[in-house]
Amino acid sequence: MDHSHISILLLIVGIVLLVAELFLPSGGMISILAILAFTVSMWSAWTAWWDTDRVFWWTYLASLIVLLPTVIVIALNIFPKTKMGRRVLLEAPSLEEVTPNLAETQKLEALIGSKGKTITPLIPGGLVLVDGERMHSESEGMLIDTDSEIDVVGVDGARLIVRLASLLEVDSETVVQKIPAPEISESEQKPDPLDFDIPQS
Repeated sequence: MDHSHISILLLIVGIVLLVAELFLPSGGMISILAILAFTVSMWSAWTAWWDTDRVFWWTYLASLIVLLPTVIVIALNIFPKTKMGRRVLLEAPSLEEVTPNLAETQKLEALIGSKGKTITPLIPGGLVLVDGERMHSESEGMLIDTDSEIDVVGVDGARLIVRLASLLEVDSETVVQKIPAPEISESEQKPDPLDFDIPQS
């Protein structure tokens, strides 16, 4: 086997190692082997064609420059979408698979803003009835009696955060009356700075 065949063979080996490095964890060892294969391939090509036919040498070098980024792009973007790529590569888990109780959390979050009634006293945890369903809840640190109207204001894990409905009600017709300041006489406005008389000379 002469140097020309060695250069082409090592070029193929380097490309295979480069693709393997993209998908196999090796701590950089496969990259080192790929670089070594490309280096020996270039040396073999230079030995085979530099003195005999430099057109082949420059063609080989141009092919190497174009081929490497092309292989990387195909490996990263096209290969994972093929049938073989899906078999070789593991698909990333979905959000439902990595998030515990995601469906239950989304169901509880959809109830934020809903109204309900307490079934048991909230001290601060207890049961409430929201949309006809009994649910665990807790208040925002205050005690709430049974059969009190509540509003759902948040979610904490598997519990609803509720607040007494009367605390959220605002009467738009209520007007705060200004209390007039009491009238103060001039003598009261200018008190004597001293609490004793100064004798006149």
